[in-house]
Amino acid sequence: MPSDRRHLAIFDLDDTLLDGDCTGLWIAWLVRRRWVEDGEAFMDQVARHEQQYHAGTLDMQAHLRFVLAPLVGRRRETVRDEVVAFVETWIRPRLMPGALERLAWHRDQGHATLIISASMYHLVEPIAREVGADDALATPPAFDAEGRFTGEPTGIVTYQSGKLTALEAWLAEREAAHARPDILWGYSDSHNDLPLLEHVDHAHATQPDARLARIAELRGWPRFDWRSASAMSTKGASAASSW
Repeated sequence: MPSDRRHLAIFDLDDTLLDGDCTGLWIAWLVRRRWVEDGEAFMDQVARHEQQYHAGTLDMQAHLRFVLAPLVGRRRETVRDEVVAFVETWIRPRLMPGALERLAWHRDQGHATLIISASMYHLVEPIAREVGADDALATPPAFDAEGRFTGEPTGIVTYQSGKLTALEAWLAEREAAHARPDILWGYSDSHNDLPLLEHVDHAHATQPDARLARIAELRGWPRFDWRSASAMSTKGASAASSW
């Protein structure tokens, strides 16, 4: 007999659903599109921020202002059109089939699906629509009165414990509408998401970094390696095509 309890499956984006980091890919896209004056220096700084992220030492406010800098003064519609082209060209091919299958499995069970990412909302929300997630949480950019990017983040910064803060606010809205989920599932690759993974009922490590892999093993959390599965599938397809 099917359960009448509501389930919510929460997915990280970068290195969980996506093989790579959408912010880094977006910056590379902007460099190619010449929205950045000194592309080499900008990419070097992106690499340093990525190292700090994996170490858990990243100043996220400074990082967000840095990645928003190429958008300052640009209209919301202009950036939205650029993001659509970016998602179609660079993001769609990097979505991991195993991750999409798991997300689809939750949908088939009647579970709601939510993406929470440390990347910014103007990137995350279109990707969430692309993969068929029900909703997305990420740090929103600020706009001036004319709808232009100011270069400032606003609202809850969805990084480390901020993801849990954003989730709790999202759940409170559903509780007010008598639609709060009863059972939470979580998927992430990073130890930065431990506050979120420790909060859910069913935590899963996906392509985990070394620290998360150790903790997942100690706590008996299931582990998925969708990147390796994708690589093996690609290798098999390449071998087949050579016949």
